[in-house]
Amino acid sequence: MDRPIFDEAQSFFARLEADNTREFWARQRRLYDVGIRPVFAAVCAALTVFSDWRIYRPHNDVRFRPDSPPYKTFIGAVAERPDGVGAFLRVSSIGLLVATGLPLPAPDQLAAFRAAVADDVAGPALVAAIGTITARGMMVRPGRAQPLKRVPRGYPADHPRADLLRWKGIEVNHRVRRPVWTDVASASSGIDELLREPAALHEWLARYVGASALTAEQRFGPRRGTAAP
Repeated sequence: MDRPIFDEAQSFFARLEADNTREFWARQRRLYDVGIRPVFAAVCAALTVFSDWRIYRPHNDVRFRPDSPPYKTFIGAVAERPDGVGAFLRVSSIGLLVATGLPLPAPDQLAAFRAAVADDVAGPALVAAIGTITARGMMVRPGRAQPLKRVPRGYPADHPRADLLRWKGIEVNHRVRRPVWTDVASASSGIDELLREPAALHEWLARYVGASALTAEQRFGPRRGTAAP
């Protein structure tokens, strides 16, 4: 029986969690370079719902966070469609995470998101899309940042969608604890299916929020530092 395609990565990151040191990395770097990153990159390259995936570098930037471990305990990648809808993949010791939506919106996207949430047509449409998604067993989260404690300035505190106005983004998460795909074709096909699932949210974001008009440097600064081709 063929071994699941991400088994080696899950095992590797479990061991890295227990020994996140430069010594461990030096001993195991070849396994990462030959057996883990190329497989993950091949799966990303075969995906069709999102393209131009950028794979995260394995090391953490500890210059400003000296307490951070030297290496990421996952391999991940990000992508963004021309309509502004984003996606994130991660394989770690606990399995595969597939996330889509608007997890870290640019300032102009966040302003558009809040305006749409407050709108009498777009706002109820978002609530309906969230209902459709959660009814199918998917998890909807408020992006990567913690929601505001209060409704943002300019919106009434008693707005009927005050909870959504406090969000700083929105994303849908799928978690697959033990992926069973055994090759690139089956893995990419299965992940593509998961990426398509939140179509109701993707359509809403494309229609009412869209892509950022800011440049990459304006959004992320001169050096992003977390992902590389």
